[in-house]
Amino acid sequence: MAKPIHPADAADRAKIANATHFNVHLRKGPTEKINQEAPTLAEAVKIADAINAESRKPAMIYAVMPEGTTVFVPKDMADAARQGEPPAEPVPKPERKPAGKRAAILEAAQRGELPAAPDFSAATHKPHRKKLEAVVAMVRAGDIEGLKAFEIKPVSTSPRAIARYRDLAVIALAALSRSA
Repeated sequence: MAKPIHPADAADRAKIANATHFNVHLRKGPTEKINQEAPTLAEAVKIADAINAESRKPAMIYAVMPEGTTVFVPKDMADAARQGEPPAEPVPKPERKPAGKRAAILEAAQRGELPAAPDFSAATHKPHRKKLEAVVAMVRAGDIEGLKAFEIKPVSTSPRAIARYRDLAVIALAALSRSA
């Protein structure tokens, strides 16, 4: 039974398909090394075979990515290129990164969706409930200027939550007024 491939190795193999060129590397001594570039993996394997014929140590092949990072080419991929097998198809890149929770809330506010008011039912929030109620009332009234002028000193988590809610509400109300 074949050993399952590790996810990091699978990701590296997918990156190799997007390489701009390949680098064949062999360190012969503390100060002596060989570095030769090749445009394809098949040509890099030919260079590595020529170097290996002259050396006791095997040369290593690295795929060079467009951003300049390198990925080690595993032996089985080099053997496949030596036998003339076609390289794997490049993996299509996702259109955009999945947004986190806060980024999704910000995007929703930018589309004009009002954020949900924070839950201040816990006893720790009791001193700040009146301030939250005032902000919620201004949001319901659509008072952008009042929200911008409302002073909140973010000295603890409760005022920070109120400030975050107010800021997102201002963004959402501004987006709604632009679209109306």
